[in-house]
Formats: sequence, structure tokens, C-alpha cells
Amino acid sequence: MQIKSAFSNLMIKALTESLDVRSMTKIADRLIPNYNIYKRTGFPENIPIQKQDAAKQIVKDIIASNLLLEFVNQLIYYHTEGYMGKKYRINHLKAIIMEIEDHGLIYDQVNRMFVEDPDVRRARNWGTLREGEDYIFAFLRLDIVGNTKLVQQYPENLIKQTYSDLRGIVQRCIDKRNGRIWNWEGDGGLVAFYFSNKNFYATLSGMEIIHDLFIYNQVKCPLDKPVSARLAIHGGPCAYCSNEEDLKKIDLIKKLIEIESKYTKPNSLTISNVIKTSLDPQLSMHFLPVEGAGSNEHYNYQLRWE
Repeated sequence: MQIKSAFSNLMIKALTESLDVRSMTKIADRLIPNYNIYKRTGFPENIPIQKQDAAKQIVKDIIASNLLLEFVNQLIYYHTEGYMGKKYRINHLKAIIMEIEDHGLIYDQVNRMFVEDPDVRRARNWGTLREGEDYIFAFLRLDIVGNTKLVQQYPENLIKQTYSDLRGIVQRCIDKRNGRIWNWEGDGGLVAFYFSNKNFYATLSGMEIIHDLFIYNQVKCPLDKPVSARLAIHGGPCAYCSNEEDLKKIDLIKKLIEIESKYTKPNSLTISNVIKTSLDPQLSMHFLPVEGAGSNEHYNYQLRWE
């Protein structure tokens, strides 16, 4: 996000009019550890710093540290919730938020953070996650069954069309729930969900992919036999990683791959107990325990004809 001088001046004005030096410094210290306004400005500690001077330095340091969005998050919190029992009225906050929204971001009130507007762009990190920092995700993995045999049996153009169609099914199902494809290798991939209801949205996406794949095989698949896929969902804390090879080394992803490859039958979806316990009973009732997977560890969903 490129910061124009007019926006910097708006931030300085908001801080100067709304907070004393101690309060604005405290916010900066929450984002930049051991923040010392005197060392930053070069003022002697026996001389009081004027609010405008402090605001200018803080805005400069926050922008240089690429923490502007996080800083505005704090201002919103001070304005709406207060701090240490005290309410703060942050002047020009609406104008600040509108300026950020002009850059293709929106404020997520549930997670209290700015994220990209999906109608404007869809970045891998939702426009806000930082490399190496820990977040809680739900992951969906999909793998096409018998990929090697399919590639050997059918012409390349048919395989490319089929796999492209399958990716299109996945993309449609996850886009409506703000998921992101983190890895795709032709015969399958990895999808991440991050925001509120991530486990619910990952599960709905997986179930819908199973349904859409069944319909695809009936009416559109160019091959003379149905394409089968295994899907699995698992979630938990994980460091954001943009490198696909490093991603495969993460324990959470290794566990997901194990669930998909070891406990999932073709054309079905298996979820871990972590996911199932977070779901509404009306949804989780459609998942049955996987035999031989241990006590209440994994649960499977597939189309059933009654």
C-alpha cells in the first residue's frame, strides 16, 4: 500500500487532535517493541514533546515499519472499545478508513483487521498476512485418484481440459467463501481458509466440490469414465508461508496429506476431529467415523443413495 503525503498528514492530524503524547506512544509501543519517542525524535527527556511533533514521528515510524494498517486497527479499537476503561474519540477516523478502502481493502469487523476486498483482488495472503507469522487456518486438500494411469490412457489435450475443469469447480466453490488456492500441481492442490467460520466454509466447499464433481462426471467430463478425487480438511495454527516447497514441510500440512491419502476413499471428504467439533450439529451429522482411524479422529462424507 503506497502512502501519499496527504494521507500521512491526515493521520498526524487525527493523532494530534485525539490523543495525548502518552496515549499515542503507547499505541506505537504495542506494535514496535520498546518504542521510545524521545530517542526517536532526539528531544531531551526533560523537555515535553508537543503532540504534533510526537504524531509526526510516530506516523513516520509506523509507515517505515510497514505497520500502518495495524496502527489504524488500534485506533479503531480505541475509538470503539476504549482502553483501560477509558473511551477515546478518534477524529477523522472515517476519512482514514475510506482512504484505506480506496486502496482495495475493507475492514473486517469480526477479525478486527483490514483485508483485501474480494471484488477488487484476491491475493494469496488476503492482502494482510505476513510471512512467517502464525495464524489459525483451515486447509482443504484435493487429490485426483489414479492420476498416473489417466495421463497414460488419455490424450494430453483431454487431460488438460479435464484437470482445468476440475480446478474451475474448486475455484468456484472456494471463491464464494473467501478461500485461497495455495498450491496446485495439476492433479490436485491445497486451499486455505482464514477468517471467521473458516472450518465451516472449508467443509461446505469440500462438500460442494464432491457434489459438483458428480454432476460434472455425468454431463460434461470428456473422458469415457468418471474422474475420482479424494478430499480432506484439517486445521490449526500455522505460519504463513509463500514458498510451496517449505509449505509441504509444515506438520499441519503433513497431517492433512496423511488424512487424505490414508483415511479417504475416492469421491469422498474426510475431516479431522478438530474440524468436526467446530461444526454445527446439523452439518456434522452428515459425517461418519472412519473405520480404523482411531477413536473419533477422522470423519467421512460421501454421496449416499437411500
